[in-house]
Amino acid sequence: MKTCVFAGTFDPVTKGHEAVVKTCLSLFDEVVIAVGVNAGKTPLFTKDERVEMVQKAFVGNDRVKVQTFDGLLVDFMKENGYEINVRGVRNVDDYKYETEMFLYNTDMYPDLKTIYIPANKDSAYISSTALRSLYSAGGDVSNYLPENITEFVKGLLKNK
Repeated sequence: MKTCVFAGTFDPVTKGHEAVVKTCLSLFDEVVIAVGVNAGKTPLFTKDERVEMVQKAFVGNDRVKVQTFDGLLVDFMKENGYEINVRGVRNVDDYKYETEMFLYNTDMYPDLKTIYIPANKDSAYISSTALRSLYSAGGDVSNYLPENITEFVKGLLKNK
C-alpha cells in the first residue's frame, strides 16, 4: 500500500488543503494528514480542535488518516516508516521554502521522497494565515473552508 503524508498546522483547514488531499487520493492508497505542533507558532485553534477539524473535513473517507506530531516532521516520518512527504505549493516563495526543507530533511532521512503539488487556480491565494487575519478583522472566512466544516469552524470561532 502506498501511503503519503501531508503535514501542516491546519489552523484552519482550507479549501487549498482539501484540494491537495484530493490530488493525493488520486495518486496514493492512503493519505496521512499530520497535524503539527510548532513551538514557533501560536495557533488560533488548539491541537485537538485542529485534529477534529481535519477529521470532519474528510469524514467518510477511510483512506484519510489523521495523526499528530511534535517537533520535526522528518523525525515523525522516520519514526513511523513513512517515505513520501507531500507539500502543497501556492507560489514561488512556497517552492523556495519547501525546497530548503527538502534538502535538510533528506540529509536527516535519505529515504524520504518529497512531492510538490501545485495549488489549483481556485485556491492558490488561500492561506490559513490570511484566513486568521480576515477573521480577526471581522471578515467571513466561510468561502475558503471545506463546505462540511464551515459551521463547525464558525462555532469554534465564536469562542475565540
